Amino acid sequence: MKRITFVLILVASICCAGFAEEVLSANVKYKTTSGGFWCCGEGFCGGFGEFGINLLPEEKNFVLRDCLYIQGEGGSLKKNGSLEYGGVEIGDKLLIGGRYNCNGFIVRSYGFTGVSAGLFSFEGHKVFSLPVMLNLTFGGGFEFQFSEKMGFVIEFGGMNRLLIGGDKSVFEDFSRYLPVLTIGYRSFI
Repeated sequence: MKRITFVLILVASICCAGFAEEVLSANVKYKTTSGGFWCCGEGFCGGFGEFGINLLPEEKNFVLRDCLYIQGEGGSLKKNGSLEYGGVEIGDKLLIGGRYNCNGFIVRSYGFTGVSAGLFSFEGHKVFSLPVMLNLTFGGGFEFQFSEKMGFVIEFGGMNRLLIGGDKSVFEDFSRYLPVLTIGYRSFI
């Protein structure tokens, strides 16, 4: 946990220093977002790219955004680390929250919920065979926009993994409920 805290502080400092020269006005308007993220949880880590659409004609104090993402991840299916896997998933996430205009930057705080479907493989299990993974995600996040086109993001949440179809005996101690930490950036277009 100390390593994760150190990495978060380091990344936030670098992002803030990079955006510090630009003065941001409160009249920032955008229609779409894109971003890159790193996430980690109990027994897995990965990265994903995201494309979002602002569902409001004009964002003033309320945030409503729909985001599509594709994620690659790897981790361990057994608590002792004896069975490693890799996978890819495609999902959709809905963000609902508020926006606060500060002097020189914008802060958005939001809650999110999402669903994704994933294919994975490990020794003895091919990518396109059953079971497949269905992930339900939920949580909250903060978006710190220091420049007109870019913002730093941190999210905390959880994931509920469901396995659909096939023989599930190899997954007897697979973590089904996971806390997840995500850091990354979003660009505003």
